Amino acid sequence: MPLGAKSKTLEIWNGVIEKCEKKLARWKTQYLSRGGRLTLINSVLDALPTYMITKRLDSIRRKFLWQGNKVNRGFHLVKWNAVTTGKKNGGLGIKNMELHGKALLMKWLCKYSNENQTLWRRVIGAKYENEDSWMTKIVTTPYGISLWRSIRALWEEVKPKFKMKVGNGNKIKFWKDEWHEKGNLETLFPDIYNLAMFQQRTIAELWTPQGWNFIFRREPNDWEVMRLAEFLNLVGNFTGLQAYEDMFWWKGNNKGEFKVHSAYRLMDQSSQQSPIWPWK
Repeated sequence: MPLGAKSKTLEIWNGVIEKCEKKLARWKTQYLSRGGRLTLINSVLDALPTYMITKRLDSIRRKFLWQGNKVNRGFHLVKWNAVTTGKKNGGLGIKNMELHGKALLMKWLCKYSNENQTLWRRVIGAKYENEDSWMTKIVTTPYGISLWRSIRALWEEVKPKFKMKVGNGNKIKFWKDEWHEKGNLETLFPDIYNLAMFQQRTIAELWTPQGWNFIFRREPNDWEVMRLAEFLNLVGNFTGLQAYEDMFWWKGNNKGEFKVHSAYRLMDQSSQQSPIWPWK
């Protein structure tokens, strides 16, 4: 894509469309079985950027699969939604391009949250201002076309798919962020939260080598003592700070690393459906 070009102008994607058409040329279908066509369709998709051109590429893929090298239009034997359903659920396993594009965009949200010192992150943060330690504010500029606006719009959708892993404690806010396995502490203990001073402090600011250093506005009342004891017991199992930075930990795999294919599987609504065709 040309540098500085408007990403939503369809003409700038003509080069990508042409590459896809060459790879899925209809003459190739005479040498491929239906299964071979499916394999080629998915391999072409993996090799191309597919953020904005879903409809045009879907048209090329449908023609390649159903029409082949016939002159007349081929019959679509099943709905396209069924074709893009995973094989485990009875579909043909062709990727849903809308979900695949969202997964690619989500990768940049993960990078922004964890790559604190990179130049591109600092440029984005300076332009749109940070909402917190993890993300920028919502982009609301009424003019121009902002690629980051499209990416930032996915933040509320992707955020629940991460958990916060405490490192040095400099980024994670003790009360506001959901870093504890039981959930957000402000939500779990609103009464204790109202008692606490310095509610915006990070974990590093409240942790000492001797343990937590909480300061409360007043002495707890008799009916609050049990709740305070429950709160202290819950956070008392914290083992301390680490040398590495706080990070967003991806829930989609055991390593905590964001993977596009993992995000795609989590978003794929077809995994919630009953099988369409019984393969076995």
